[in-house]
Amino acid sequence: MKLWTLLTVFLLSFFFSFLSLCSLSFCNPDFDALLDFKSASDHFNSLSSWSNSSDPCSGSWLGVSCSKNNRRVTRLILQNLNLTGPIHSLTPLTHLRLLSLKNNVLSSSSLNFSPWTNMKLLFLSHNQFSGNFPAGISQLHRLRRLDLSHNRLSGHIPMVELNRLPHLLTLRLEANSFSGTLSSLFVPVIDLNVSSNNLSGQIPVSLSSFAASSFADNKNLCGKPLPYKCSNRTILSDPVPVKISQEQGKKLSHRVVLAIVVVDVSVVVAVIVVFYCCWKRRTRHYQRGVGGEKMRREPEKRHGYGYEGRYRGWSLREDEETVIFEGCKKGLRVDDLLKSSAEMLGKGIVGTTYKVVMDGGDVFVVKRARERRKRKEFDGLLREIGRLRHSNIVNLRAYLCSKEELLLVYDYLPNGSLYSLLHGLFLFVHYLLEYHSFFFFFFFFFFYELL
Repeated sequence: MKLWTLLTVFLLSFFFSFLSLCSLSFCNPDFDALLDFKSASDHFNSLSSWSNSSDPCSGSWLGVSCSKNNRRVTRLILQNLNLTGPIHSLTPLTHLRLLSLKNNVLSSSSLNFSPWTNMKLLFLSHNQFSGNFPAGISQLHRLRRLDLSHNRLSGHIPMVELNRLPHLLTLRLEANSFSGTLSSLFVPVIDLNVSSNNLSGQIPVSLSSFAASSFADNKNLCGKPLPYKCSNRTILSDPVPVKISQEQGKKLSHRVVLAIVVVDVSVVVAVIVVFYCCWKRRTRHYQRGVGGEKMRREPEKRHGYGYEGRYRGWSLREDEETVIFEGCKKGLRVDDLLKSSAEMLGKGIVGTTYKVVMDGGDVFVVKRARERRKRKEFDGLLREIGRLRHSNIVNLRAYLCSKEELLLVYDYLPNGSLYSLLHGLFLFVHYLLEYHSFFFFFFFFFFYELL
């Protein structure tokens, strides 16, 4: 009987002792994970307060904080402790909201964040983590701050996965070896830094509002807010070896030289052809009179203040009139004017304009207007214009009128018209394109095939 009583007391004491130990540590699922991390990383006994005989949630464990409700570890801050090794043993801490392991010597080539679905603040900067960007980042939907700067991470930055973090405010990835291009980021990030990597391409518009320092030291990155445009830079990818033999190089150089020579000669020939065509076109109008050919006057007799007789292209009768204004050059005679050779300068809405060279060397401009109105409607106006003398107005020296047409005689100004000065280059280019496009097409095609 006494033996049975002693056995019962022993079992009860063992049971209560087990409950006591369970309440302290052994029943906490995070207890083993923390001790495993200590044994793998704490080679300098920086975590001496972590004891297997104490409760991690008692407040005595350095850097460990727990939830009061379920006694799970929610905060782990272990900074500047010279910790080394991997951090895989911490993945069972699924209730972590804050993890800071900054300024240690921790390393791992394959980080996986997917178990930490409750994580809000994750700081792993200034360590020796390597490999690609940590997997499972898109599972951290509550993440606000992510700092992986000053490590040895490489590969592409998973912008698509980062866009699945709706609360992300900080993204620090500087001083790594990330490569590739950046795509648009649509999360509310206010602190971004990807400087000192190997990124390339143009910075997306959605990231152009950040400071230039956020993208510095990426030699192949361009666009705003960086001071250089992408059009002025060559975006380099992985080098591809290209071997060109000496014979191929010589052939290529010979082709280039031949192409340059052919193009130069072709341009010279084209210019000569163009000027020759322009000269021929202009000479067609020489030796033509005001009426369209050189005018010859038949026997005439003076009648009033006009002329009576008939000209080829111009006729004068009793109802026709010639008016010569004061200040006109001496020696201007209408019959000499009509017999002189003329060069057509152009045609307009009013009529045709000619350059007339007199036998004495005097030069006039004659505008021949057709379909004129009644003499009374313009006679007074022409007389008023003829009396005007101004440095900016071409002087009207005389006019000759009949029923069918009107000749206006002006001083000749050798520098051309205002229209030709404003539009001369455009007209010349238009002429080249209209009449000589075949030559340019031939030269371009030949040069393209040669190269």
